[in-house]
Amino acid sequence: MRLGLTMGDPNGVGPEIIIRALQQIQPTEWQPLIFGDWHVLQEINTILGSPLQFCKFDEGDSKESAIPVLDLAVSINREWEPGKLCAWGGESSYCFLTEAIQWALEKKIGAIVTAPLCKEALHAAGHFFPGHTEILSHHTNGALPVMMLAVDNLRAIHVTLHMSLRDAIAALTPERIVKVITIADKALRQMGIEHPRLAVPGLNPHAGENALFGTEEQEIIIPAIEEAQRRGFDCQGPFPPDTIFLHHRDNLFDAVITLYHDQAHIPFKLLGFERGVNITLGLPIIRTSVDHGTAFDRASQFQSDPESLIHAIEFAQMMIVNNYQFQE
Repeated sequence: MRLGLTMGDPNGVGPEIIIRALQQIQPTEWQPLIFGDWHVLQEINTILGSPLQFCKFDEGDSKESAIPVLDLAVSINREWEPGKLCAWGGESSYCFLTEAIQWALEKKIGAIVTAPLCKEALHAAGHFFPGHTEILSHHTNGALPVMMLAVDNLRAIHVTLHMSLRDAIAALTPERIVKVITIADKALRQMGIEHPRLAVPGLNPHAGENALFGTEEQEIIIPAIEEAQRRGFDCQGPFPPDTIFLHHRDNLFDAVITLYHDQAHIPFKLLGFERGVNITLGLPIIRTSVDHGTAFDRASQFQSDPESLIHAIEFAQMMIVNNYQFQE
């Protein structure tokens, strides 16, 4: 089965880390197909002195070892300059991703692994999505997009995503938390965890300290946990958010249901920035990604570490082998 790799923003580190990752994990039982810009990929391959060879997918190539590229280069207002934030980069990354989504929906590829795009460049190109996850949801089943971060045996599954902290708090409802718990439980079971143990942190310091520091725990979080338990889920909490990941690290839980973006990203990037994988749950397709951005400040140096992308590829392969699929 083919595995689709999207290049992300061509001016970011995406093309470089794809090349470096493919050098380290030579495809054997899986076939990569890169959705990207042929010219950019060739230029960076030369800069890196890489021995890899590429062929355009629609033209074919006599060399069996050549890696196919679906050339989706955007020619209008072309501004290829590593490290530059511009609308062309946003438009390019959007084209790569949406084409890969269509291929995945048509079962022509088994999964999508995405290199990073830039939200600001995306908006400059007229695509007003907060990020990858929301684009994936919009172009598939329109369901609530659920992000899972994984670093080694640690997992965090988000109730809210890319929004201000004020908006994230306003978006928290018992129904939304229970929905994410439901998605998380099903996904973890399909990933081989027979009886997922889920933990929910509090929103406030010390999980509110019995309403001394806020009432969201009593009004929103505890009712959600109680409803999840009534539905048969092994779900505990709310735990103080400053210690919950220590308990997770000690294997008391299989995943943490985090309430807002940075509640998961800060500890996970501290624990394993180079090894982090981003998985989108709740979709009819498999999608994994690196857990870092375009790194425009380093893109022109061509010294980026592909480890996160390597782990994302391996995770996608595992999900394909396990026939992972989500249906509500």
